[in-house]
Amino acid sequence: MASPEDIVMGDEREDAAQPQAPFTLEENIAQLNAIDKSMVQLMNHTAAALGALTTPDSSDDSGPSASVDSAAQKETFRQATDTFLSTLHSIDVRMKRQILALEEAGIVNLSSGAPRQGPNPGTKPSLKPNGVGAIGNLDVGWLNSRGTKVERDMELELWKRTREILEKDEGNIKKE
Repeated sequence: MASPEDIVMGDEREDAAQPQAPFTLEENIAQLNAIDKSMVQLMNHTAAALGALTTPDSSDDSGPSASVDSAAQKETFRQATDTFLSTLHSIDVRMKRQILALEEAGIVNLSSGAPRQGPNPGTKPSLKPNGVGAIGNLDVGWLNSRGTKVERDMELELWKRTREILEKDEGNIKKE
């Protein structure tokens, strides 16, 4: 399923001899902008599909018995869902391309073990964040959830605030 934003690739026999040049920053931003516009189209397709399923208001003055053409509604719904699914597939493919570009640039490391470039058994686990909260074999979220520092600091803050309130109330009681 091709979309207007897809980049047409040349003959693979020609490209095999020379490596593909990476996208420039401007091209990546333009692709992300196109993805954003496609997401807005998703919402429009959803609205069209839902609109096809609704019946017209009986309060319309178009006639006492506004007939509903179910065949036309089904066709409108089918077209809206088809375009929704093709747009969703296009977004999925383009987002995967962007994620791979981030991985190639070394910005994120989402590989779960072996690198994508090929087998290299001598590699060590990366200590760089992988983009989902893990560093190496350690899950940062798990480590943070085991600490009690935040809880203790919050408790201390609540006790201080309680003390201030009580001292303020004590001062108001003495004045009376």
